[in-house]
This record gives sequence, C-alpha cells and structure tokens, in this order.
Amino acid sequence: MPETAFETALAARTNDMLDACTRCGKCVEICPMTGPAGIGAAAPKDVISGVIDMLRGGDGSPAGKSWATGCALTGDCIAACPEGINPRFLLAMTRVTLAQRSSDLHERRKKGIENFRAVADGVNVLSRMQLSDAELARLGQQVNDRLDHGSTAKPGERPDFVFYTGCNVLKTPHMALTAFDIMDALGVTYKVMGGPTHCCGVVQLRTGDTEISGRAATSSLDKLAEGKTGVISWCASCHVQFTETTIPTIEKI
Repeated sequence: MPETAFETALAARTNDMLDACTRCGKCVEICPMTGPAGIGAAAPKDVISGVIDMLRGGDGSPAGKSWATGCALTGDCIAACPEGINPRFLLAMTRVTLAQRSSDLHERRKKGIENFRAVADGVNVLSRMQLSDAELARLGQQVNDRLDHGSTAKPGERPDFVFYTGCNVLKTPHMALTAFDIMDALGVTYKVMGGPTHCCGVVQLRTGDTEISGRAATSSLDKLAEGKTGVISWCASCHVQFTETTIPTIEKI
C-alpha cells in the first residue's frame, strides 16, 4: 500500500534525525529509565546505535529494544542531546518499527481499533458513572442537544483558549472540573475538547498504524484551532503526540 503524505513526511523527519545523530550516547546516559528498562551494563553508545540500526532496517540490539519500549517520556534525553535532535521521538518511531514488524497492516489496524474502543468505553462508562448531564456537557462531552458543548464564550465568539482534556482525565473528572473553576474565577473563556471524539492518534501509533494515527490527529488539530490564544493541554502523552509527532510532520508535508 502506498504511503500517505503524512507517512512520507514522518519517515523523512526520522531519517533527518538519524543522519544528525553522532551516537555519542549522552541521551542514554541521562535517561532515568535505563535501570527499570533492564538495559543492564550495555554501553550508552551501543544502546543508541542499536536504536539507529533498527530504524535503518536492521535487527538492532536487545538493549536498544529495551530502551525504546521502556521509555516513560521524561524528556531528559532531549535536553542532553548536543546535536539538538529529539531522541524521545526516535524512540517512539522505534516502537512503531517494532509494532510494524510484529504483524501485517490488517492486524495492526484491527488492534488499533480494538484499543481505541477499549479507551473510549472506559472513558464513557467511568465519566458517566460520576457526573451529571450538566457536568458532562461542561467537560465537552455532549449528551443531548439542549446542553452547551463545554464553551464559556458568548454565542458567536471564539474562546480565549481551547482546553484539551485528552481522554484519561475524564476517568477522574474532578481534576479537570477544578481547573475550570480556577479559569472561571480568572475570567478566562475556554472551550473544552477531548475524549474519544478528539483523538490525538497515539493509540493507533502504538500499534504501528501511522496512516490512521496521522488522520486522527490531523482531524483533531483542525478542531483545536478554535481558541483565540491557543490550547491548554492537560494530557502529557497527547501533548507529546501533537507537538513532537503530528505538528512537525504536517509542517514538513
């Protein structure tokens, strides 16, 4: 199947970083997850070399695979890189590579759908167990046509910000509702978006389905452009997905 423009640009970004990487190993040295990931006594230079080898089509190394799969998104590696590349992005692309090698596209897409449905079911059930219809509407989760869709701006006006919840905070909604109370007290207007209808695409990316991941994230980004000033993002993994995977890739198309 031919690559989409998004997938071509994603691969080009990855290759640019691979070309810039000197394999110095400083990203591995600073990483707090090398121990928990089970890398053992592998030299940092060997670990990053294994990652690069996998991304270039080789077998890589056990230590490189362990580092990629054990990433907790701390971001320490980004600041440590003397070449100004993003090792965290390279680890994400390594996980994509491993997922793509493990099964064919049909199976990856099927798995992505199953995982997305599992997330959506969890969000919908847990949020509705805890909240009234009015509270769900305040969180941007439309439950009927008579309720507001999570916007505090006046009709016809753009809000100051879009407040992007992601998915998981909707399972513990009191935290987001407290944030709304604070913004209300400050007089900030906002529109709430999030949940399964505003997917960041990370679920599909984790299964190696880069095409559907790009489509989902791009669609959500179009909706997030509604705020006058920008987006307040609650979810850390969504923020990484949008700012490190999706937006820079779209800009390269």
